[in-house]
Amino acid sequence: MSYYILVVGALLGLAFFARPTVSESERRELTAFPQISVQSLGDGSFFSGLSLWYSDTYPFRDQLVAANELLQSAFGIKEDSQMVGGNVQQDDLQAAMEGGQGVDRQEDQQSVEVPDEKAMAADMQDNIMKGLYVKDGAAYSIYYFAQEPVDRYAEAMNVCADNLAGTAQVYSILVPNNSGAVLDDETLSALGGTDPRQALDYWWSKMDANKVHVVKSYDNIRSHRDEYIYFRTDHHWTQLGAYYAYQEFCKEKGVEAVDISSWELKTFQPFLGSLYTELHDSDMAANPDYVDARIPPDTNDMTYWDRNGTEVQGHVVQDVTGWNKNSLYSTFINGDQPLEKIDNPNKDDGSSCLLVKESFGDAFAPLLVANYQTVWVMDFRYSDQNIIDFVNKNGIQDVIFLNNMSMAGTNSVSQMIWNKVQRP
Repeated sequence: MSYYILVVGALLGLAFFARPTVSESERRELTAFPQISVQSLGDGSFFSGLSLWYSDTYPFRDQLVAANELLQSAFGIKEDSQMVGGNVQQDDLQAAMEGGQGVDRQEDQQSVEVPDEKAMAADMQDNIMKGLYVKDGAAYSIYYFAQEPVDRYAEAMNVCADNLAGTAQVYSILVPNNSGAVLDDETLSALGGTDPRQALDYWWSKMDANKVHVVKSYDNIRSHRDEYIYFRTDHHWTQLGAYYAYQEFCKEKGVEAVDISSWELKTFQPFLGSLYTELHDSDMAANPDYVDARIPPDTNDMTYWDRNGTEVQGHVVQDVTGWNKNSLYSTFINGDQPLEKIDNPNKDDGSSCLLVKESFGDAFAPLLVANYQTVWVMDFRYSDQNIIDFVNKNGIQDVIFLNNMSMAGTNSVSQMIWNKVQRP
């Protein structure tokens, strides 16, 4: 029997044209076949690249990985809970609150060097995944405070408000990690991260309340922690979680929040998101998430510009039926695009906003459609637009920064936001 298994394995290994180029389970492109050149042959890099390509693109890779996980889950007794990572150096929040200097407001407002797109993505991924508490088929990302990027992000909000004074209002919404939003106080305290409520108090204290509208949504989100406001297998919030932040935004803006319970509901399942991709936990696979998406009644049409600059017609909530299990969150605003525009045909008051976000903003954006004639959405990671210049050119009245606090608290994100709010 073992002889036949070896023969089958050898034949699969020779199936050069059946090799995958993308791993859906790992959400990444697999190693490409190396370029042949005199130099690569001479220095041996071609052969090392060939070896990596061969192992990384083995036929039926995802199916074999899944089978291995299933086999491993059949052995032994699984622990009730576990920590993955978590040996993280974090700054002393109490010391920072008592006298940390932070970013100097007198320094010249010069652009700072930021990582390239891949390095920034890796930085953000690391900050979400570096401390995970896993229990009962769910994983919770722990928040760790780092003073320098927090100070820079908060000061970027102040700089943006200064540069748009008399032109637009600036709003800041910081989204807690799922641990801070839904875990009970005792568990959260025992995990060893930074208290998210205290950390948010520090963030907010660094923003000039006379210029920046700070949306303090944490308490409202946490008061609904027994509801389905964050996914179990993915680090994002659900649209219901985003809605509770939207309610606080409307309070700060002084407008009435719409009731989305009457909006048309689309449900997509099963959803196995980023935390499952990281952990391949069998309990998660046995109890996947689902994605509820509410369609704004005013319009489901939108325009976006992709990373090649091509203009595309899309939907505020797109049908992702049949998509890969880890892609269903992309139902919201066509996923992460550099620039998007939603026009509400039922409003003619000239109102407009710009939502500056990473992927947490995707589930939030549809909620704004009822409040504005025009909703612009910019994913700062992929857009080369200067925010000040864009707001002035398009006559935008409200600029809403919405980002997850772990992501906003990275050097790469804080530096990129800082660059984009300087005067052009």
